[in-house]
Amino acid sequence: MEFLLQCVDLPLECIDQANEKISRACGLLHKHMNDPTSRFRIPALCSGERGRPTLIVTYDQLEFLLELHFSVPDMARLLGVSKSTVKRRLREYSLSVRQAYSVISDEDLRQHLEDFISQFPNSGYRVASGFLRARGVRVQRSRLLAMLKAVDPLGTALRGFQLNIIQRRSYCVGAPLALWHIDGNHKLINWRIVIHGGIDGYSRKIMFLRASNNNRATTVLSCFLAAVENFGLPVRVRSDKGGENVEVARFMLEHPLRGPENTSFITGRSVHNQRIERLWRDIWCAVTSSYYAALQCLEENGTLDIQNEMHAFCLHYVMLPRISMYLDLFWRTWDQHPLSSEGNRSPQQLWIGSQLLTTETPNDPVSSLTLFCSTDFTYWGSVEIPESPTYLQDSLLAVLNESIDPLMSSTAFGTDIYQDALRLCEAVLFTS
Repeated sequence: MEFLLQCVDLPLECIDQANEKISRACGLLHKHMNDPTSRFRIPALCSGERGRPTLIVTYDQLEFLLELHFSVPDMARLLGVSKSTVKRRLREYSLSVRQAYSVISDEDLRQHLEDFISQFPNSGYRVASGFLRARGVRVQRSRLLAMLKAVDPLGTALRGFQLNIIQRRSYCVGAPLALWHIDGNHKLINWRIVIHGGIDGYSRKIMFLRASNNNRATTVLSCFLAAVENFGLPVRVRSDKGGENVEVARFMLEHPLRGPENTSFITGRSVHNQRIERLWRDIWCAVTSSYYAALQCLEENGTLDIQNEMHAFCLHYVMLPRISMYLDLFWRTWDQHPLSSEGNRSPQQLWIGSQLLTTETPNDPVSSLTLFCSTDFTYWGSVEIPESPTYLQDSLLAVLNESIDPLMSSTAFGTDIYQDALRLCEAVLFTS
């Protein structure tokens, strides 16, 4: 204070106000630097020589980001340094973005894309890119497009004709775990199969995805709890008013870290549950439409009558594991595919990138949970799916497990395996 009085000729009140503001600014800066929820910072090394301190960017950090296919601008943003610093460190460690591309021959790339087309015949370039990245293969965009056109020229042309870009308003969620969207997909409900899914609203990363032969609330809750254990507890969950979501609603509203005062569970019309509804469209194109056509063909041929309990039992024995296998493959592919609305960053990159920008850890989801209080929920009715009789499971399941592998290779989406299982079950019941 005495130093300020000697340097400037100002009233004492002005100097007191300036001193107070400087102290407040220093306090805020110190608080921000020690805030555990603030973004990650690169440490600096002071050498005692002229110039700014050296920013310590390690080899492991750059290698980790390169393995996740982050670009140089994205790496600079996540590390909190300039692009020049990232480029300089990459040169020092003999690393480069080009080295992240796979060394793969045209024949091997063709084989990967043929596998992709056989499993996802209705999907295009972006899903193919995610499919390759899920297999650990990364190639240049121009090379992928040229090879995809050579392997599937008809499909590429048809997708070009069907391209219809709709201008939509942007949908924004603040951060990962801020809002999850959950829903059930009933495209295969005619054959007593329901797909339950959940997606993170910010990153579009899939939280859970499972095919089931029931639509019970306990099934949805088990999927949700597994996702919470793997990824953390969301702040809010959004769904429609289907009865299958009532247990998840009870979980969120009665959780000690959430509760109704925080609006931890939001309900509304399905058409407003945008993230998950958009996901169902891609799952239909990649997975569900193929099985819908296959099961419809079985009914038209007279080899499937879903009202026949033995037919339904054999169908679920074969198709549920196969659909789940394709859903898992789609899950890995989806998390790696580029999003045009996010600068071609993938859901996995958005998820990890946001985690690097903050050190806040998710709350323990089940540490102090008491399940469940009796709370009244007013929900729309849920779709009930009849269960197969227990006598079929007791008498036929062991025989099918010994003779039929539902995941064996098939060129007809498992319809041939279903017919083998049906013939086997009919023979067993006839002899007994």
